[in-house]
Amino acid sequence: MTMKRVETVTEQPTLPPLDVASLPADLPAALKFGPLGESELQPVASLRGTSEPWAKRGETPEESLQAIGQLRPFIHVTRLQGQIVGYVTVERDGPVAGAAYMRNIVVKPELRHRGVGMALLDHALAVARDMYRKTLALRVDPANAPAVAFYRKAGFTTVATVVSKKSGKLRLLMSREL
Repeated sequence: MTMKRVETVTEQPTLPPLDVASLPADLPAALKFGPLGESELQPVASLRGTSEPWAKRGETPEESLQAIGQLRPFIHVTRLQGQIVGYVTVERDGPVAGAAYMRNIVVKPELRHRGVGMALLDHALAVARDMYRKTLALRVDPANAPAVAFYRKAGFTTVATVVSKKSGKLRLLMSREL
């Protein structure tokens, strides 16, 4: 008798659908910001796992959950109609001395280009100010033209080009005075 080994593939859990037809006219004003609750780790991990660059890298649900667990103290979520629709991570210290560091900003795909990302970025700037920082820094893949354009539109400038310790790829180090 021959036994065949079968590998199980774990898929990212899907997030509940959002009623896009009933979105408020002033979407950014309807967003509610707050800390990440213990019961919200899985929905945020799902959001991360289905977003770029993590989806492209093939990050597993377990890896997404582990990453979110490590970043938990720095995560600020935004909710709409009671659902998490995005998050941003802001750390007190990062690669630029004296600057707060924004590691991730993620928006639910169906809400992109509707002001949610800019609202999250504005929230990150406020969090950095609350940390008594004068600058917010971030790293971004230069090949991600929409993200680079988004940050430039928001007043960020390129400070340096650095090599990512994780991937070995080039990243733009961008910052903005608060």
